[in-house]
Amino acid sequence: MHRLDETILSPCKSRNGTFYGDIKESMDAVQWKLDRLKNMELFVLDNSLRETTVASLRAHTIENKRAIYDEIKKCGFKYFIVESFNHQARIGDLFLEELIAKGEDLSNAFAFSELWETIVDEVPQPDIPIGLQKCKQFGIHNVILEIDLVYYKIDYEKMNMDEVCKYLKDKIDWIRSNLSKDSLILLNFRDFTATMLQHPERVRHIVNYLASLPKRKRIMGVIFEDLGAGIPEQLAAWTRAVKNEMERCGWSDGQLLFHQHEQWGLMHAANLDVLASGATGMWAGLCIEGASLGHADTCTAILNLIRLGNKAVQKQYNCNYLRDAAINVTKAVTGGVKPNPKQPVYGDRATDMVYGFIFSDPTAQDGFDMAEFLGVKSEVRITNMANDEMILLKLEDVFGEDPQFTLEIAGKMKEQMLKNAADGRKEEYNSKIGLAMLFDQAGGKMTKEMADIIAEASKSLPFINTLIDEIKVEWDEWDGRRCEVVDDQLTFDHFYTGFMSPYFGCYRCKDTQQGLRALDMDADGMIDWFEFRHFLLWAGRQHPNVKTSKELLDIAFRDGLIPAMKDEMDRINKI
Repeated sequence: MHRLDETILSPCKSRNGTFYGDIKESMDAVQWKLDRLKNMELFVLDNSLRETTVASLRAHTIENKRAIYDEIKKCGFKYFIVESFNHQARIGDLFLEELIAKGEDLSNAFAFSELWETIVDEVPQPDIPIGLQKCKQFGIHNVILEIDLVYYKIDYEKMNMDEVCKYLKDKIDWIRSNLSKDSLILLNFRDFTATMLQHPERVRHIVNYLASLPKRKRIMGVIFEDLGAGIPEQLAAWTRAVKNEMERCGWSDGQLLFHQHEQWGLMHAANLDVLASGATGMWAGLCIEGASLGHADTCTAILNLIRLGNKAVQKQYNCNYLRDAAINVTKAVTGGVKPNPKQPVYGDRATDMVYGFIFSDPTAQDGFDMAEFLGVKSEVRITNMANDEMILLKLEDVFGEDPQFTLEIAGKMKEQMLKNAADGRKEEYNSKIGLAMLFDQAGGKMTKEMADIIAEASKSLPFINTLIDEIKVEWDEWDGRRCEVVDDQLTFDHFYTGFMSPYFGCYRCKDTQQGLRALDMDADGMIDWFEFRHFLLWAGRQHPNVKTSKELLDIAFRDGLIPAMKDEMDRINKI
C-alpha cells in the first residue's frame, strides 16, 4: 500500500505575500487602464475610404467609394480621410470631383501628404509634395503629414531632428497660408515601432518641439501606427511616454491617434492597450479589410469599449449601426463577399456564443441594447398562445394596413389554428406564406401580395421539404440514442449536442436554458420534432432560394431560433 505524499496532505506555506495579495497588486496596476477604457471619449478619424484599398485584391470603383462614404455618415463619424494623393490620377481623385460637384461638406475631410518627397544625396529636399499641391487643387484643408525617422535612404546626421523640425514648420506654415488658416494638421510617425526600438530620441525631439509651440501655432496632434510587430506591452509603454511628453509641455489637448495592423494575432489587444495608456483615439476603417492581414477596425474597438461599460462612445456615434456598416463596407470592397463567418463582432458566427456571454453581461446591456446591435429583432410570434390582438398586429406588421385586417378576422384565424391542430396539421404561421395561408383558410380574401407570395413559395416547397427530410435523418439518429423506439423527441442535452452546439457555446448557462423554452412549446422538457420543424419550415418559406440543408438549418437558428429565444428571455425577465 502506497503512502500519500506528505506534500499533498500539507498545505504550502507562503513565505512572501499571499494569493489574494498578488491579485490585488496586479489589479491595482491595470485598474486605471480599465477605468480609462470605461470612461474615455474616443476620437475616430475614419479611414474606410483609404485603408480598404491598400493591398486589396479588387480595386475600388466610384460606386464602392459612394457606398463607403454613405456608411461613414450613417455611423456618425465626423472626421474622415478621403485620399492619399500621388502623381497619378486615382479613383479617389474622381470621387472627390463628384463630391465637390454635389456640394458635399468636406470641411472635416483629411488627405495624406508626404512631409518631403524628393531625396538628394540622402537629404530630403524642401519642395512642396504632390499631396499638398492636390489638397490645394481639390480644396481639402486638413492634412496628415507623413514622416519616416529610420528610412534607409536618409542620412539622419545630415538631416538631424532640428532640420526635420524646420521642414515640419515650413510645411505647417505653407498649409495655413495656402489651404486655410484653420487647417487641422496631424503628423504621422509612419515607422513608429522601428523608431522607438532604434532611436526613440527622434520621436521625443519632434513631439517636444510640437508641444512647445505657442498654443495658437500648435497642430491638431500626432498619430502613429504599428505594422503588427510590436507587442501590446511595448506599444502601451511607448504611448504613455509620448502622451506624458505632450502633457509635460502643456499640450494636454493634442490628439494622439493610433493605427494597428495585424501580423501576429495581437492587434485588438494592442489597440485597446494603447487606448488605455493615453491614446485619445484611432485612425482606422470600419472593418478589418486592409494591408496584409488587415487592421484593428473601429467597429470592433468601439464595441469592446461598450462591453467594458463605456457610455461615452454611445453618445458620440451610432453604435447600433456599426455592425451593419462593417458588413456593408466589407461587401463593397470585396465584390459582395461577406465578412469571414468567424470575424469577431460582425461575422455571421459572432452571435454563436451569445447566450451566457453577451446577453447575460450586465455591462453590455447597461444603456446599450446588444440585441438591437446584433440585429436580433423582437416581433410578434404566432403560436397557440397568441390572442386576437397579436394576430392582428402580425398581419399589419407583415402586410401593412388593409380594411380586411380586423379583430374579427384575427379571431377566425385563431379558431382556424386550433382546428388545424385538432386535425393533426402542425403548421407554422410566422412566415409571410404561413400567415397568408392562415388568412385564406379563415375566410379572408387574399391580397395580390399574398397570392404572389404563395405562388412563388409553392414552386420551392417540394425542394424545401426534401431539405427538411435530410435534417430529419440526422434527428432520428439522435432520437435513437435515447431509446430504442424513435418517438420524434430529443432531450435538451441531445438537441444541444446534435444541433445547437455550433451556435451556442454555453449549454448550462441560465439564459440558454431559458431560451430553450422557446422550442419546448408544450413545456414537457423535451424538444419535439414538430416544434423544431416549425422553424425549419419557416426558414424555407422565408428564404425559398436556400440551396442546402446546412444553409436551411443555419437560417433557422440565426433568423428564427435566436430571435425567438431572445423574446422568451425578455418575457421571463418581465415576470
